[in-house]
Amino acid sequence: MSWIRGVAAAAAVMMLGGCAGIAGQAEPQLGAQAGIQHPADRDNNAVLAGLRRLDACALFDGAQPVPLGPHACGFVLDPKSHATLKVAVGLDSPFSRRWTLNPISIGGAKAYWATGEAGCQLDIPVSFTSAVYLASDTKSCDPVKAAAATVVAKLGNPDAVAVPASRPLAGWDGCSLLDKALGGLDPKAKVQQDVVETPFDTCSVVDATPRTPKATLDMQYTSDPLSGLNRTPRQVGDKTANVDDLGSTCDVAWAVGPSGSDQSHNTAVVSVRLKGCDAATALAVKVQQALAGPTPSNDKPQRPLVYGANDPDTEAVGACVDFQSHDGSCRPYQPITLPRSFSQWFAAANTQTSIACAISVDAVHQVYGDAFKPVLSGDFCYYVEPTHALLLSFDVSTVYKPGDYGNRPDLYANVRTTTVSGKQAKTFTDSIKGAKPGQPTYHEYDVYVSPFNDLTRNGMIAAEAQATIPRGGGFGDPLDVSRLHDLDQVMAKIIAKYGP
Repeated sequence: MSWIRGVAAAAAVMMLGGCAGIAGQAEPQLGAQAGIQHPADRDNNAVLAGLRRLDACALFDGAQPVPLGPHACGFVLDPKSHATLKVAVGLDSPFSRRWTLNPISIGGAKAYWATGEAGCQLDIPVSFTSAVYLASDTKSCDPVKAAAATVVAKLGNPDAVAVPASRPLAGWDGCSLLDKALGGLDPKAKVQQDVVETPFDTCSVVDATPRTPKATLDMQYTSDPLSGLNRTPRQVGDKTANVDDLGSTCDVAWAVGPSGSDQSHNTAVVSVRLKGCDAATALAVKVQQALAGPTPSNDKPQRPLVYGANDPDTEAVGACVDFQSHDGSCRPYQPITLPRSFSQWFAAANTQTSIACAISVDAVHQVYGDAFKPVLSGDFCYYVEPTHALLLSFDVSTVYKPGDYGNRPDLYANVRTTTVSGKQAKTFTDSIKGAKPGQPTYHEYDVYVSPFNDLTRNGMIAAEAQATIPRGGGFGDPLDVSRLHDLDQVMAKIIAKYGP
């Protein structure tokens, strides 16, 4: 956003209706919003148990399966075109990922998909942060969606697609194994799966702590790590491992035994990476010791695994499912009634962002349509919509001068001083340097209005329309800016109705 609000707003707090009532209590503050209850995520241990029990190779039966790792399987969809499908049990699939993908219902289950240069990907959520994952190198997502229908049906009876006890390393997932080897991962350490063929069988510490080092563990089916050129065999624990000093990190990989897969994936391999080969080999020994012990319990798996089409798969409530920032601050706007007097509601807007929604909701729906839903986050009222192609923002403040905005030519362009419903206003856009020919040179449009008809006076009603990457889109795709300037109509309606 172009505007800035901070501690100065707090200094301008004016409580309305704050005089003592019958019992000596203050009346409710204008614009106050009731608290909301967020959905709870599924138990993580139950989800892990449910995923570890699954056989990825049994989730699809349209082609010959090729195990790629303990919990991932490959299939050749078309021998002529060599189109392939990968099914992986378990993938990091947080809100930030799903927000970028297209929602779809498959067999009554919630799913998300997108297609791009690398092909098609599809997530079937099993918790707020995990999913069963399908991917293909086909340009069309139709084959993946068709395969997903089979996968969803099989996930409806997970005990019928249990991984065989003979599948090497299938009793573990990557982070449970790393946790065991390190004697417990520090809860403050951020971990994630690697983006590889079998993500559930990997674990990387991306934010280390004194207790938990920045380590990575992989379990996969591949060729023997001692085969090929430039090998560095070394005895590590009870295994002969290849120890590869890469400078910034050291990779230690060893064979556990035959995988039972095809020639390209004939060996079950475990590897760890850590800075310093002494530290890496010491971690490898701990991993070997963990593998020699009992596997995690799968006695209480998550049931059911998939979400129904209307089930919440995020803690976001209402329209906040379409708000990109997922820091817990978003809450749906609850309608309020404003006093008729401009001076009453305008003064309260510094601390009650709901007032910005109250004055804009009718105009936004009249101009942009009912698909745009109001939510509150931080100091602003936002309007979100399901395609994520356009975001609207509104702010009301008594402590900032509208004429102070848009004054940096290195950041803003198309600056104009104008009037909106008879009030002085300033409009401008951002400026995209190096935009490709035929693509927009801006993706934001701002309108700042002085309700007092003086751009140099404190007090403003401001709004921004921002074109954003739509669901399923890519970072290089051109943005649709065709409706940014419809914001002028919205602001004209707001000022005409609510201005002094």
